[in-house]
Amino acid sequence: MVQASWRRVLAGFLGAGLLALGGCGSDRAAAKVDESWLVRVPEAQMDEVRKARLVQDKARDETVRAEVALEDGKRALEVARARVEAAEARLKADEEAYLAARKTAQAQNIAQAQTALRESDLERTAAEAEVDFRERRVRTREAMREMRARELAVADAEVAQAEYMALLRSGDVRARELSAADFADPLQRARGEAWEMQRYVDALLQRQRQAQARWQQLDSQVQAYGGSGRQ
Repeated sequence: MVQASWRRVLAGFLGAGLLALGGCGSDRAAAKVDESWLVRVPEAQMDEVRKARLVQDKARDETVRAEVALEDGKRALEVARARVEAAEARLKADEEAYLAARKTAQAQNIAQAQTALRESDLERTAAEAEVDFRERRVRTREAMREMRARELAVADAEVAQAEYMALLRSGDVRARELSAADFADPLQRARGEAWEMQRYVDALLQRQRQAQARWQQLDSQVQAYGGSGRQ
């Protein structure tokens, strides 16, 4: 149910993002100042443009980092799934060893087999909890990637608006051919989408932390048994 809700929400955000970035809406979404026009703007009036571009560069870097983090998370998930398979194989072997020990009717053999069986069962449970955590982290990072894309859209819109304002302040008559709303409206929409995605990421992070805490608790128990706990 959580996964279905997540997919519906994310699909909505993606749909809105495609409309905004693809220019499928009004002409305002595509409003932009010709770079060649800015050449005549005095350097002293370009400060806000430079600041906006620095933010834009940082936003681009964050989108790349988000993509890398997502790929790292996917690899960690595959490793965790392999651990579950290994833990299940060990559990099966220990179950067979326990049944064999019972046939010997030797109390010491049975006790040792029971201990090994409990440990392998706990290790399997911890491994499954790790997979749950890793899956949630991948979902969080997918949403984080989309959030960074929305933040980049905000930065792009801020640069466009800063360039327009610089052109307008310089007295360039070509600025009069443009409308302030052509820049303000896309910026407002982009900020709204980024804010909504931030809220969604925060909710995913909360569930991810809960899953991580459960896994780490079980993993600590495995280590207390002398098993192969992992952090």
